[in-house]
Amino acid sequence: MRRRTSLLALSLPIAAIGSLAGHTAAYALVGSSRQNAEIHGYLSYAPQFLGLCVSAVTIALVLRATGRLRGRPAAWPFAAIAPLAFLGQELIERVASGLPVHAIFEPAVYVGLAAQLPVACIAFFVARALLRLADEAALTLAPSPGIVSKAGLVASPLPAPAFVPAQLSFDRLGRAPPR
Repeated sequence: MRRRTSLLALSLPIAAIGSLAGHTAAYALVGSSRQNAEIHGYLSYAPQFLGLCVSAVTIALVLRATGRLRGRPAAWPFAAIAPLAFLGQELIERVASGLPVHAIFEPAVYVGLAAQLPVACIAFFVARALLRLADEAALTLAPSPGIVSKAGLVASPLPAPAFVPAQLSFDRLGRAPPR
């Protein structure tokens, strides 16, 4: 259970970034007439939010590179949380700005909801690529096995012997030869 929880430390921030990107893409595509400072004024804090998400992703990747984070990224945060977060965000925006709840049925919301699926797929593949990158970094930074001298210096690893003598199996010889 701990591995799943810790891997969500990578999946959830990337899914949140994807949800914000889909939100921005929807309003860029549709250009809603109701998009103004009253409804989207909180988006001025988006850089701080993105900074927190990037920090969480960085911590998760460092944990992965040190071997403390294992497994694969879960697909469900990308597929389920991003659209649900988008709809919740839109509903809260409308209620907080004094618009009626049925204002959630405007075209920008539908475009934004449709944009969540490709953005979520891209975010999922970005998470997998980041994990592969962290795994490669862990393999590169791992110490190579070698001989440690008395001074604590590591010498180059021994080459594999060309000839490996067969093992004698004394327990299978049976009785000794006669005298």
